[in-house]
Amino acid sequence: MVCLLLASGVLLSGCSDDDPVAVVTSAPVWRQELEPEYTHRAVWGVSSTHFFVTSEKGVVQRYRDGEWQSWEFEYFQSLRAVWGEGPDQVMVVGESGACYQFDGTTWQSRYPGTYRDLLGVWGSSFADIYAVGEDGVVTHFDGDNWTLMDSGVSETLYSVWGFGPDDVYAVGRAGTIIHFDGTGWTPMNSGTSQALDSVWGLTPDNIYAVGSVGTVLRFDGNNWTSESSGVLTRLWSVRGLPGEPPVAIGANGTYLTRVGGQWQHETIAQGRYLYGLWDDGDAALVLVGYNGLIMSLSGPAWQTVNQGFTHWLTDLFAPDCDHLVAVGKNSAVLLSAGDGWLNIAPGLDEVDYAGIWGESADDFFVVGAGGVILRYQTGRPWTIWQLQNPVNLEDIWGTDNGNIFAVGSGGVIMHFDGSVWEEMDSPTTRSLASVNGRGPADVFAVGLGGTVVHFNGLTWAVLPSGTQSSLNSVWCRPEGDVIVVGADGLTMQGSGSGATPWTVLPSGTSFPLFAVTGVRDGTAYAVGQSGVVLRNEDQAWEIMPTGEHDQLDAVTVGPCGALHCAGYWGLILGFSE
Repeated sequence: MVCLLLASGVLLSGCSDDDPVAVVTSAPVWRQELEPEYTHRAVWGVSSTHFFVTSEKGVVQRYRDGEWQSWEFEYFQSLRAVWGEGPDQVMVVGESGACYQFDGTTWQSRYPGTYRDLLGVWGSSFADIYAVGEDGVVTHFDGDNWTLMDSGVSETLYSVWGFGPDDVYAVGRAGTIIHFDGTGWTPMNSGTSQALDSVWGLTPDNIYAVGSVGTVLRFDGNNWTSESSGVLTRLWSVRGLPGEPPVAIGANGTYLTRVGGQWQHETIAQGRYLYGLWDDGDAALVLVGYNGLIMSLSGPAWQTVNQGFTHWLTDLFAPDCDHLVAVGKNSAVLLSAGDGWLNIAPGLDEVDYAGIWGESADDFFVVGAGGVILRYQTGRPWTIWQLQNPVNLEDIWGTDNGNIFAVGSGGVIMHFDGSVWEEMDSPTTRSLASVNGRGPADVFAVGLGGTVVHFNGLTWAVLPSGTQSSLNSVWCRPEGDVIVVGADGLTMQGSGSGATPWTVLPSGTSFPLFAVTGVRDGTAYAVGQSGVVLRNEDQAWEIMPTGEHDQLDAVTVGPCGALHCAGYWGLILGFSE
């Protein structure tokens, strides 16, 4: 996807002993090497090849003839609904009263008369638009201004749909249904107390509402009656094409089709959550969902317009100056390929990968959930091990391909001697999150409850840490101290030996830190929640503003000095001086 510039970075300034945490200020040098793919909540379009999607984290995207354009507004206001009358008349609404109008070129922020969350929008024309949301709010746009209306209810409304200025329906929490006749809103008897998330109709005597625990209601022009959906999953949207059976979508890839008065169920999109539906009024349906998923149905087969790599990248490996490998949840092993990314993971069922280590781009190891260990060697099939004890493995590190350590839940420590993996005697049952070392007889692992363990070449032993906080990552300077990071911005540095081996250093942040690494000269980098990146030189941490808010879980420095970070929603950032 093509994206407007969303991130910024800065060069570094020095710091003094009196001010150990310095905010760095200079020109932006961060770049998005893989754009985050947020969950899409709604879709509206001009045609099956020209449509808009609204997403969490304040993002709107337009797909037009194979090209994407993205706009990002307020990060903390997810955009929940979109409706338009043409390519240059589009209205978007979202949380905290977010409202934006598109004229074909630019977006204008509008005040919709409320700061409550707006969750649904529909209009009969661009001079007659209704938005509904939190606490029963209904607001109306006449082409110039928004004006609040009296809905007569206090329950949150999730969806609005109609057939004209005097025939509009809105649905919401606790089975709420209200109808507008051109004069005022009137509550209707739905016969259910379940939340209703979507309303849509083909004709005034053939309207559907769907919602939680598989609830489906049908209105025949006089009464709402319940229909059996055959599922208990939440249904987020209902829609249909002229002359075709209506469909409903929802959690866990639920896709329902009403045939002969009965709802038939199938699972699509590999079980992903499906949130928004739109039809072109002719022959095509477009649906959107979790982690950037977009699918188009025109004819007998679904076309995946955008798949989304993963919602969470957990580790990075920069084997040389030309390659980067990222691993993460939902079976992601992403290899940089020119200007794009290729998922080279083996065909295992939905494995969440957590750690990666290797000697080169042609030979590396990956660990993940359920005791899975992989080895990638160029020109060969993946080598796959699965531990008899299906613990989650969280990290991996080695001195060479004949001396590798992997750690994980329950304090498990595995060792690879070049031929087989064997479980080592662990001095703890607390889960270990990270492993790193300075040599085969000087290896550290850290984890929950302030756990630090050390391997001296013969046995593992617990070291005092002086904290009960979760420790998330450890990195050993090749010829110096060990650095540990963890909860609440905790950073510790020390030799890792003696009765009090650690010194707590101020990090300048209270956000959790999830990964730390560095380079041979001793410079260290740490990343964490809300896009935090820190650099440590001469015993002091500096904040490197990224302009991002997504959580960062991984950081690596390549042999040519390029710094990369990765985290939620598949975001990968690159930094160069």
